[in-house]
Amino acid sequence: MSLIQLIDALLPQTQCGKCGHPGCKPYAQGIVDGEPINKCPPGGDETIAALAELLKVPVLELDVSRGAAPPQVAYIREAECIGCTKCIQACPIDAIVGAAKLMHTVLIDECTGCDLCVAPCPVDCIEMHPLPLGTLPVVGGLATSLEELRARTAKRDHARQRFERRHARLQREEQHKQAEREARAQRAAQPAATTLDPVQAALERVRAQKAATADAALKKAKIDVAMSRAQLHKSLKAFGHPPTFEQQSQLIVLQQQFEAAEQALAKLESSAAVPAAAAPAPAPAKDADLKRAKIQLAMRRAELKKAQTAEAPAQQIATLEQALRDAEQALHVAEAASEQPVPDRVRMEKRPIDNQLRQLKTELAYARADLSKLERRADTPNDILDKARARLLAAERQVQDHVAP
Repeated sequence: MSLIQLIDALLPQTQCGKCGHPGCKPYAQGIVDGEPINKCPPGGDETIAALAELLKVPVLELDVSRGAAPPQVAYIREAECIGCTKCIQACPIDAIVGAAKLMHTVLIDECTGCDLCVAPCPVDCIEMHPLPLGTLPVVGGLATSLEELRARTAKRDHARQRFERRHARLQREEQHKQAEREARAQRAAQPAATTLDPVQAALERVRAQKAATADAALKKAKIDVAMSRAQLHKSLKAFGHPPTFEQQSQLIVLQQQFEAAEQALAKLESSAAVPAAAAPAPAPAKDADLKRAKIQLAMRRAELKKAQTAEAPAQQIATLEQALRDAEQALHVAEAASEQPVPDRVRMEKRPIDNQLRQLKTELAYARADLSKLERRADTPNDILDKARARLLAAERQVQDHVAP
């Protein structure tokens, strides 16, 4: 061991700084350089005597101007602690545990009583208490036997190891922070070294702005198409069958809005300079024609059904039937022009609505329901049941007679 290490082994390892140095080892270096051996209040007369014997120098009186350092331990009034971590940062041997905005506490067996944590506390909730009974002190002047002296030496060695580990950890953290700062500085300097000339940079910004504007317009057009399509389909489902005149007018307006949105989207997609592999292909105009033909067919069918229900004149019904056939033909043409497979259709001729048959079936349903309700009751008189059964038979007979050719 070097002389500095031998001297450091005799010092109390409180790292308190009362000697004028930032720790015990720097003071050992100072003693080697010629400083007095009586500048350590925690070590006291015992440390002075040990240093005098090691260095073969006269024993000096303790320099009381540097303050007193009795055996003590830090105590945190936990109810007042705000969790600022300033005491944790000040403790030289990591004898305080806690976290930010949480309560801190002192490890009594590890605390050396340096009182370095008292001053940084912003709420003054740390105070120094006398060393509790049974706790081994590290300060000098209290050893009464060889065993106590050896135990205190072991505790000082332990405190020194904790201080050195903390110092090494802080150095690693500082090196890591410095490396991060240098890396950030390098990343910040790289774009500056490869910056384009001002004119080229301005052109690039203009291109980027145009591309962003085009993308926003294309996105808005797609949203408009989707919303108009959804509104049209929703109206077709919600309106009565057949729709009223006002509903038909609204359907025509919605269809026109849908067609206008599709045309605007097709125009934007055709003018956008987007690679085919990256952008979806625009919807073919043939698909739009097919959708339009389907809507027209549904509207013509609804108009014809409404006229038949209202018992319109034969000439009007004939005109609507011709319009329906034209719409069907237009749908066939649109399906043939599109790339979609033509669905298999089976045309079914529906009979016109018979209001009298509807009334008879309604009466039959009521008669059946009334009879079922009466049969579920245990106290229903037989004569009422007979009348209900007779009513049901009469309703069934009337329906059969009306349906029979």
